[in-house]
Amino acid sequence: MIKLTIPIKISLCGPGGVGKTSLAKYFTGQQFNPQEKLTVGIQHFFKKLVLDGKEISVAIWDLGGEHRFRFLAPMFLKGAKGIIYVFDLTREETFLEIEEWRKISEGVVGNVPSILVGNKADLEELKIVPYSLAREYARSKGMLEYFEVSVAKGINVNEAFIFLLKNIIERGSL
Repeated sequence: MIKLTIPIKISLCGPGGVGKTSLAKYFTGQQFNPQEKLTVGIQHFFKKLVLDGKEISVAIWDLGGEHRFRFLAPMFLKGAKGIIYVFDLTREETFLEIEEWRKISEGVVGNVPSILVGNKADLEELKIVPYSLAREYARSKGMLEYFEVSVAKGINVNEAFIFLLKNIIERGSL
């Protein structure tokens, strides 16, 4: 088995309160907490896994999405090999903010592999952002894919991370 010793850094970008921390916690094996507090500054999460015969380490950087933390964005993004842009399917304004996050991240790391994630898919009756709109936006901005996920129900969370990690490895973007 091949062992990659340097962790693959993935940055989570998006407005506050969309579920970035919950996404990272779920992927790294922690329980969903519906009372999760807003991230103050930056949090880090780590996971080791085997993907396509390679043992890899993943470092997930989670930046608080509130405007007061934007000054940290260049430091937070530097060295990222992949970006997950996250918005809340029940709040249109969070989807609209993704463009600002995309411009900030591309200004720091360029065109690294990225995906768009619409969280809270379990709240179907409250969903405001249509799948087709989000998917078209992701494609038009060069993102690899769009996923609708639910951390609360464990839907598509691991699939989104694994998809991005496989693309990073395939592209040799390490």
